[in-house]
Amino acid sequence: MTTREPAVDDSGLARILRGALAVLLLGGTLLVALHSWLDIGDSLDFAISSVIYDAVVLGAGVACLVRASAFGPERRAWILLGLAILVWGAAEVYWAVFIEGNADAPYPSPADIGYLAFYPLAYAGLALLVRARAHEINWRLWMDGAIAALGTAALGAAFVFDFVAGKAEGTPLQIATTLAYPLGDIAMVAMVIGVVALTGWRPGRTWSLLLAGLSALVIADIAFTLQSTGEALPEGNWIDPIYLIAAVCLAAAVWQPTAAAEITSPGEGAERREIIVPAVFASVMIGLFAMQFYSATSGLSTVLWAATMTAVILRLAMSDRENKALLEQVRTDPLTGLANQGRMQVDLPIRVGQASEESPVFLLLFDLNGFKHYNDTFGHPAGDDLLVRLGGTLRDAVGEDGVAYRIGGDEFCVLLTCAQERFDAVSREAAKALTATGPGFEVSSSWGSVEIPGEESEPSAALQLADVRMYAQKESRRLAHDDLLGPTVTEAPPPRKSGAPSPSASRR
Repeated sequence: MTTREPAVDDSGLARILRGALAVLLLGGTLLVALHSWLDIGDSLDFAISSVIYDAVVLGAGVACLVRASAFGPERRAWILLGLAILVWGAAEVYWAVFIEGNADAPYPSPADIGYLAFYPLAYAGLALLVRARAHEINWRLWMDGAIAALGTAALGAAFVFDFVAGKAEGTPLQIATTLAYPLGDIAMVAMVIGVVALTGWRPGRTWSLLLAGLSALVIADIAFTLQSTGEALPEGNWIDPIYLIAAVCLAAAVWQPTAAAEITSPGEGAERREIIVPAVFASVMIGLFAMQFYSATSGLSTVLWAATMTAVILRLAMSDRENKALLEQVRTDPLTGLANQGRMQVDLPIRVGQASEESPVFLLLFDLNGFKHYNDTFGHPAGDDLLVRLGGTLRDAVGEDGVAYRIGGDEFCVLLTCAQERFDAVSREAAKALTATGPGFEVSSSWGSVEIPGEESEPSAALQLADVRMYAQKESRRLAHDDLLGPTVTEAPPPRKSGAPSPSASRR
């Protein structure tokens, strides 16, 4: 499924608005960072730390809403993300006006409502965005996302939530509010990691900005929590720029092209990574469990639990290996050991899609001449032995220049990916490999070839053209044989395909 890139309004007002938002977001963040990290503009503390800071957060929300109008299926997702940032900004404004510097300020306050409202809105927006951009994801990728999210949540609970829960004091409502922040952050980072896993750990520019923004927000929240408990973090407003970096990343994500931002199933070769996510997070769980029960009187249960999880990982690895071996058997001709017709039907469309004028792919079809006479004379076991020998010589002749297939009784196929200047030499060697002579028999091959995409660009059309050329060459040899030996033939001629070109059309 191709995603149409959202149209960009190039009117003068739109350009002015985009420019103003860019100046506000980037310039404001830079100014707050210089003030917080380098103490520049001490006399303008309220203007920078409150007014400009709040304006940047609100501007990021406005940027999301402005750009959201250009999207179709993703519009609701970006609107929710924009609203999440706006309620965050509104909470910052309330904090600056009514809370900061007020020793009698209530806790929780309306600012906490705004801060906490950010989470459900952001969760919903992120979920809708995944739904809009995820197409044909296999169950393994969904499971990877779930495992990664749950494992990340377990880490967050062990290292953040438990710590905050041990420090929380006050009324039940105050404790609940205090614990709501790490819970929201843990769920957010778990969702971020889960989405990254859904992308096959290759999120692309849009997802990278979006997920980096959410991650920066979580990091700033955790740092603020640790700072408020006096746990080895310096005082001051040095965390504020991290919040603004998060807001800018979220705003920038919505302005990225969407064409390369699809979430799709991994391509060829990605099956090797299937074991990584379960193994990594199972190992993490083993470590967490061991840490939790390290001081227990008896370590037997810990050892048994860790051993069980290790066995799970080994079982996954063995299953993965067995599945690959079974798949290889299904794709291999059991007699010759060459790839079979099913493998060819999988490989051909892939190779056709990769072919270009500068790097063509060559399809060759071979049909043995004289094999029926050999089989009738020496018997089917001898015929099988001959096919095994010819298949081995064909594989050696092709080497690293391509792949050889047995696609029928005495029919073979070769896909060459070698350089164009090597084609003639390799194809001659392949034809020579399918040759055998001896007392009372002579086996050779007729063949036809097609250059992709120079002559054909569709797999079925390429196969048909190569087949026509192969039978044209076979008919040409039969006629030449008849001219030399008269009407007696040792093998019934194959039917001539309709529309077959003259023998000269066969590639040499």
